[in-house]
This record gives sequence, C-alpha cells and structure tokens, in this order.
Amino acid sequence: MHIARFSLNDRIQWGIVEGDEIRALDGDLYDNPRAGGRLCSLSDARLLAPIDAHANKVVAIAANYGDKAGRDGPGIFMKQPGTVIGPDDSIIYPRIGVRIIHEAEVGIVIGRRARHVSVEDALDYVLGYTCVNDVSANQLTNNDVGAGMSLRWKHFDTFCPLGPVVATDIDGDNLRVQCRVNGKTDVDGNSADMLWGVAELISWVSDVMTLYPGDIIPSGCPGVDEIKIGDTVEVEVEGIGILRNPVIADSD
Repeated sequence: MHIARFSLNDRIQWGIVEGDEIRALDGDLYDNPRAGGRLCSLSDARLLAPIDAHANKVVAIAANYGDKAGRDGPGIFMKQPGTVIGPDDSIIYPRIGVRIIHEAEVGIVIGRRARHVSVEDALDYVLGYTCVNDVSANQLTNNDVGAGMSLRWKHFDTFCPLGPVVATDIDGDNLRVQCRVNGKTDVDGNSADMLWGVAELISWVSDVMTLYPGDIIPSGCPGVDEIKIGDTVEVEVEGIGILRNPVIADSD
C-alpha cells in the first residue's frame, strides 16, 4: 500500500494511492485509518512531504555503509524543520556558494510510540518507508570551527526532500536505492548493505529519544555526488517510487 500526504483545494490530507487516483483517509493515519474518503485524480492533488515537520522530527543516521571500524552504532543527528520539502519542491543552493551533494536514503517512518525498543520488537513500530535525499553542504565540514561538532552543513533550508509516498509491506532491509542527476545514474546501491539494519536503527535511536508516530529515520546513504544549480535530482527506492527535485539559486 502507498500512503500519501497531499493538498487538495487548500486542505492537507492523507490518502491511499490507487493507480492514478488517491482516496482520502478517514480517521487517524496512525490509529485504524479507513480509506473511505473522496477519490480524486493524482493530477489534481499536490503531493507533500509525508511528515508534518513542525509536529514530528527527522532523526538521521550517519555512516551506515562501508566499514564499522569498531563502532558500537551509527551516528545520529537531527534535520531542522525548515530542511523538509516534498516532491517537485526546489532544493535551494546556499547563497554562500559552497559545494553541495545528494545523499539518497531509505526513510523509516515510525507508526507507534517507541522508547527503549528491543531489536527483536523494533519492526512492529514501522508504518512504512519513504525516499529521502539528505542534501549536505559537505565542504563546510572542513571550514567550520570545531567541524567535528558542527552540523551547519546539514541544516540549510530545503536540505531534506521526502516522498513521494510511504510504502507499507516492503522489506526495508533489502531495497535498491538509486540517485540520478539529470537522468544520469550517480548511485546504485541496496539497503541490504547497511551496517545496521532497520530494527537495529530503531532500537539504537529509541534508547536515546522517544520516537512518535510520524517521525522519520533516514537510514544512511550508499554513495554521494555533487549537485549544482540547474540540476534535477531523482532519488528512487525500490517499491516506493521516485522523489524528484530541481536545484535552484537562492533568490531571497
């Protein structure tokens, strides 16, 4: 099932995608939702990021591919609410002109309150999965004072595209993850190569902070590359779909 957050006639709703149409949900998405609402064409609706960024949080995972190098677990950092954008929204290139990169990731969408969750039980707390582009101005990792502690490079507005839908009933630990820039494939990986799997990530994060329904955990990226003004970036995750965003100059 594909669940989408969308806007129609200036009203924000959740719905279930049925082919080229979307049916609005009745009731609470996280408490026995029912697909009994109005059916409308996808072309008439505007798909939004599948999160209310001012009510929920994005808890991102760092260094979850490659070499564990004796670590007990991955890094954890937050993406500020202003980073969140949806499908077809523009990634704004920072006015300060630093190099930026794409990071295509599988986003874990939490469906139940989770605190001190065991690895064995963790998948029971998953609503589904979405595409994430954890855009980063990685040049600033060397420029900032105390660069090892600074995450300014992760927090520019529009630096966390999410969407286009939340896919349920798929295996988050075995999904092909691709990123294309202007139609050319830059990254082609699989979440099966994560150092810590979905259940381990949920358990790890829930020992630090309480997770609530609607929170999203981007699970780390299998590769990166530079993006520039004028580019169109596509993150495609198997079973979910394509998250597409143009890169534009800051006009403010």
